[in-house]
Amino acid sequence: MPKCRVYLCTYRRNHLLPRALNSLINQSFQDWICELHNDDPADPFPGNLVLEKADPRIILVNHEVNLGPTKTFNLFFKSIPEPYFSILEDDNWWETKFLETMIETLDAHSQVSVAWANMRLWQECEDGNWLDTGKTTWQRSTNAEPELFEWPQLPQIFGALHSNGAMLARSHYAERYLIPEITPFVSIEPFRERCFLFPILLLPTILANFAITLQTSRTKDLMPFVDAQILLVSSFIKNVPMKQETITAMWQQARSGRVKRTNILLFAALLRKECLFLLQFATPGDWLFFFASLVRRPILSWHEFRLMSRKNDLWEFLDTEVQNRMEEARTKGFIEL
Repeated sequence: MPKCRVYLCTYRRNHLLPRALNSLINQSFQDWICELHNDDPADPFPGNLVLEKADPRIILVNHEVNLGPTKTFNLFFKSIPEPYFSILEDDNWWETKFLETMIETLDAHSQVSVAWANMRLWQECEDGNWLDTGKTTWQRSTNAEPELFEWPQLPQIFGALHSNGAMLARSHYAERYLIPEITPFVSIEPFRERCFLFPILLLPTILANFAITLQTSRTKDLMPFVDAQILLVSSFIKNVPMKQETITAMWQQARSGRVKRTNILLFAALLRKECLFLLQFATPGDWLFFFASLVRRPILSWHEFRLMSRKNDLWEFLDTEVQNRMEEARTKGFIEL
């Protein structure tokens, strides 16, 4: 039996898929099996590529209908005989020692069920070449020791710590990581991370590559992103005790980020009575920006005021999972943020 099952997912990225698959085939660790999931039933390219490689470890799974990313990713969180599993997206690729290093790391950390590595960011150019941006997903020394994260962490208020494309996880817990199929694609990682068994582990070594592509399947509609952000923030703040200095730091982060997120905090406060205390930290400038946004995007704003009824299933999921993580954290001696 192989030690690791790799799920390679693809949807109409035939110019990128061979690079991803080759990065798997060229791994220094070879004791793996791969399910290549093709989410376009009418596209013969993935099947032809599998035939060309003629590697019995690669199993083609053609979806009967287009499932979309959230449903496709949920297929990977199931009971399997292999002790480890990983996900490789068609636009990303791994360094040669990704699997070897990640498996060695998890073998050495029996208390960890999910680990991920640092990723180098590459920008796709108009001429088809790729530009190394010189940036990584984590600003860490690549020689640093693996870093453990207990629940909760301040960045998890708005997002996730881990990266799908650089993750290795123990399959024993995979089924507990399923998320609602209506989860917006832009929020797959933070929603799933709310289900993780902690601690989780970051390997600062750059072992994977993240592609910033010219074309993306992410929607330009702001509503799914804003919906998810408000739900993530409000479920976290409702259930996680925080010191006043942490709340102040959160507001500063919301004001100073590349995308201003003070409106997210204000919506959370206005929609959930448990978050109402956030209003005392809002400045006149925050309110001015909020009211200007209401005028500029009235339809979006109207929908957000109805968020808790529109997305009650997602709210219930996040609220329950954060409560579960808090119960687990308290058994370990929870330290207030």
